[in-house]
Amino acid sequence: MKALIRFSVLLVAIASIWTTGLLGSFGSNAAFAEDLPSTSFYTQDLSKIDLNNSNINTFRQVRGMYPTLGRIIIDNSPFQSLDDVLNIAGLSDAQRELIKENADKFTLNKPDESMGRERINNANYRL
Repeated sequence: MKALIRFSVLLVAIASIWTTGLLGSFGSNAAFAEDLPSTSFYTQDLSKIDLNNSNINTFRQVRGMYPTLGRIIIDNSPFQSLDDVLNIAGLSDAQRELIKENADKFTLNKPDESMGRERINNANYRL
């Protein structure tokens, strides 16, 4: 009986991993404004948070943005302007104010679709 339960759990885990990988590969947010600067990780300005490409850990630079607000921004990207970020549905007034107060710490570049889900989980783990 225990072996059957373990096997069932294993099948469910494999199916969920496969489904996540399959569904995550469909759809793209690449149709975007041409006037944003290109993304280049060789010449990227690391002093600012690129709201279209930065990893979740980058949002630690601004107190109050990691992890919740950073995740909301990543999930709703790409953006053409800071106004698009401020118009995210469901943001509280305090979250909007935090974004406005730190506007000088943000930048927007064309989205790099190669980042995909690595913006949330880039396999950098603390041990």
